[in-house]
Amino acid sequence: MTSAARTFLQHRVWRWHFFAGLMVIPFVVILAISGAVYLFNPQAEAIIERQIHARGPSDVPGDVPAGVPVPADRLVEIALAAHPDAALKRFILPRGPGDLTAEVELGRPGGDRYLWIDTRTGDILHDVASADRLMTFVKRIHGTLLAGDRGSLVVEIMASWTIILVVTGLFLWWPRGGPWWRVFAPDFKAAAGRREVWRKLHGATGAWIGVVVLVFLLSGLPWTQVWGDGYARVKQVVGLKSPGQEWFVTLQSGAPPPADAHAGHEMGGADLWSSGSPAEAPPPPLSASTFTLQDVIDVVGPQGLAPPVQVQPPRGEAGVWTVRAMSPNRPLQETVHYDRWSGDEIMRIRFSDHNVADRVVAYGVAFHEGALFGWLNQAVGLIAAAGVVALSVTGGVMWWRRRPRGRVGVPPMPADRRIAGGVVAVILALGVFLPMAGITLVLAICLDLLWSRVRPRRTATG
Repeated sequence: MTSAARTFLQHRVWRWHFFAGLMVIPFVVILAISGAVYLFNPQAEAIIERQIHARGPSDVPGDVPAGVPVPADRLVEIALAAHPDAALKRFILPRGPGDLTAEVELGRPGGDRYLWIDTRTGDILHDVASADRLMTFVKRIHGTLLAGDRGSLVVEIMASWTIILVVTGLFLWWPRGGPWWRVFAPDFKAAAGRREVWRKLHGATGAWIGVVVLVFLLSGLPWTQVWGDGYARVKQVVGLKSPGQEWFVTLQSGAPPPADAHAGHEMGGADLWSSGSPAEAPPPPLSASTFTLQDVIDVVGPQGLAPPVQVQPPRGEAGVWTVRAMSPNRPLQETVHYDRWSGDEIMRIRFSDHNVADRVVAYGVAFHEGALFGWLNQAVGLIAAAGVVALSVTGGVMWWRRRPRGRVGVPPMPADRRIAGGVVAVILALGVFLPMAGITLVLAICLDLLWSRVRPRRTATG
């Protein structure tokens, strides 16, 4: 590439980098901070649960195996008695011998509720709206900016443009004519003025963490609306099938024994347990052949599934029990379905049952959440988040120092406004791989060209 062509390309990339930076900085700081907090979800939940456990009676023996825990079906009755208009959504098993509470999530018209119930006494220790749980709230900030589907689209746009920012930033910072290692260790002594110091600090920070940030950004794309939907469609086209029945369960239990047909009809759907006061409502009259929640737990307990283990009730009269091992480390997740009458295992879905693409995505998601390789993964995520904030701050300072007073300080349009074929190819590739970035990029180019035509006329008439 000739020197003139390289200079022209750098100038145009600088403009895109500038516009993208101004657009994403406020959002990327929010996403980086919320993401850093969510990395420590296991520790935060452990602290919260210790505080909840402390509310339990101190005079009850803590050795649960030596005592007789309250049956799971009874715990659900107690939860439903507190919210008569609700239905069981999921039952979360205690995480081990030292965990003295079961967690019950109820679906209700006014919003789901999440309850912690002492397995020794049946006392409700804590009852909160599911959406108000601390880490759930943080996750909503990170995923939707608390704005639902529209917020999710904004997050996808900002994540896509941050990928472009990292790539264009590395292109602009890469030395031309100097040693490559200066990318990571710039000569601050040779910096002429504070703005140059900020520029070198900005570039070196991006060089050190750029690749890690890209991995975090790319691993989050499968959660997004447009990119995630496109990913699913591509898998269908190339024939990469998922095992199915993991989230959208259509499995059916076998026919109930004749003596249980009426009882099963009365219990249909998620309303598996009658609701009344905890002191008065006896367990519902289930026949011996009915596979109850406690029966499910008795079968699942010895299997050693990675916690947290959730049990979801059958949907409809012929639905199935669904057990999900929901470890944040995605390769440890497992789903099992049981017949609601006989208790027979109908289907088991392990990590190895997924196609190669989904397994790669699962590893990426676990890395994104800091769960793939323990505290070291969390540390890497924290460094990446801190680096993103540092890049935002240094980039903002650079812009503030160079901008003319009272103006935005947009880099001027190159005199030669033709776009090289290679740049067009890059734009098209971005539009395919990052659709939301491609759409907004085309819009930005159109606005940029329009502004470059309008501005000289305004200057001439002014």
